[in-house]
Amino acid sequence: MNTKSTTRQNIFLSVLLCLFFFLVTHKAYHLPFSYGDDHRVLAMLHPDRASESYKEAALYGHSPDLVGSFYKDTYIGRFRPLTWSYDKLLCLLCGDNTFLFRVSNLVILFFSLFFLLAILSYFQVDRVSTLVVLGIYVFGRNNETWWTLIPPPQNVGEMFLLAGIYYWLLYRKKGVTGLYVFPAMLFFLSDISKESYIFCIPILLLTDYFFFNPSRRLFAKEYLLSMLASMLPFLCLLATVLHSSKIYSYPYPESIFSIMGYNIFQFAGAIGFFIAPIVALAISKTLIGRGNLIRVLFVFTVWTIIQLILLKGIKLNDQHHYLIPWLIYPLIFTAIALTEIRKVSNKWYSSVLVAYGIAILIFMYNTKANVNSYSATLQAYYNMIDTIQKDTAAPEVVYLSDDACERDWIAGTRAVMDSKLMKKELYFTPVSTVVPAWEMYWKEHSPQNAFKHLSLDSAFYPDGKWIILVENPAKNGIINDDVSFYTRADSCFIKMRGKEKFIPGKYYYFSVPYPGLSIGDILRGNFNMENCKGFYAIKLNLK
Repeated sequence: MNTKSTTRQNIFLSVLLCLFFFLVTHKAYHLPFSYGDDHRVLAMLHPDRASESYKEAALYGHSPDLVGSFYKDTYIGRFRPLTWSYDKLLCLLCGDNTFLFRVSNLVILFFSLFFLLAILSYFQVDRVSTLVVLGIYVFGRNNETWWTLIPPPQNVGEMFLLAGIYYWLLYRKKGVTGLYVFPAMLFFLSDISKESYIFCIPILLLTDYFFFNPSRRLFAKEYLLSMLASMLPFLCLLATVLHSSKIYSYPYPESIFSIMGYNIFQFAGAIGFFIAPIVALAISKTLIGRGNLIRVLFVFTVWTIIQLILLKGIKLNDQHHYLIPWLIYPLIFTAIALTEIRKVSNKWYSSVLVAYGIAILIFMYNTKANVNSYSATLQAYYNMIDTIQKDTAAPEVVYLSDDACERDWIAGTRAVMDSKLMKKELYFTPVSTVVPAWEMYWKEHSPQNAFKHLSLDSAFYPDGKWIILVENPAKNGIINDDVSFYTRADSCFIKMRGKEKFIPGKYYYFSVPYPGLSIGDILRGNFNMENCKGFYAIKLNLK
């Protein structure tokens, strides 16, 4: 098959997969900005509307424009100039049209798919195996980066990294001096998109040295430019970290090895990627020699250790899209292994395909369930905010948190209120006074005083205000074991950490139903075909 024909097929397949992904996730595309991470983009759209409390809470007093976003990164030890610039460009192009923002993520998905397909074509992976790997890639655990508006776009760096890998392989294939300049540029763009990609480039060059470098010269000239492309962003990141004096994180007091232990279970899901490589090694004696196997294991070990250390600042079992850089190698290795299995045994190939096929169907089903849940949550949130906005007599809003530390969600709520020109004061009232050890640093160094604090008793003073509980959306009316609402003898009560409190007013559950029965629901024994997601809000009486 000639190169032009392969390129046309790859383009067609990439478009087809993007359209299919859109059909599965289409419910999310009409939604407004979230009260979560999206608030940075929402505030960037309307910096003139941003209140002082939002600026202090989200940007350490800076304006929520492009320069303010750069300043924020210098405070928390991050380095993402390209993606914040990209977000600003989207603000100029898309305005308040969130549909266009989300479609822009599909454009990134298209290019990522195209370059991943080009890499697999380079290794002559058969089409069936290619489709299996693409299915894992599109509907795997990281797919929320293509249907939510998490800023800065995590997937931009991945797109440039995949493009850089492909053009580096092209350089090795053609051997044309100077062709390595273009992948070095792409690696640089990946590095300045998100700091975790900086550490991918040395590992990629190590892989090239072991498996693709015909001269096996460690200090070959082609490595110097790519190392420079990685070193410059690293020095900028280092300067940022030194300036901030402490990297933004969920700090653990233990050693690096303990940190790795905390995070290693996040790789458990990635073990499934290695079913095909393990089977291929077991049934094929010619797939890889002993020396190459040692090199492969060495590269994977180095990359894994680096990624586990980078995950130090990530709350466990949460923001798993930070695993994106590490997952690229297993995907490519799996595709190559599937092709090798097909050459040796149709029986084993069919068995492995069935296993991966089932996993992909589960991923697709769970993706649809997650989109339904996300859609219901955001609709319920805006129903609540719109109701509060219409209550012109309400003097203020109190954000009731079961956490002693205010988090991103309150800043997001302030950004949404600012965008709607809701000038009501937003207060912060914690249910708990206990601060977990891992959260102490956050409490001491975050802008805790950006929002006015009210004591729990003062918050329930009957003066017509609204009290909202946002960071834990209630599923089917249940929030968590620490907070619950109920009515008894026509009176409303809230139970907080085992203590009952009378509500001098009425509570509302702003909820939206959605088709339930996700894989997680099934595993937990919940076979309800319809769930609801929403938020509790309390409208207090006037004294």
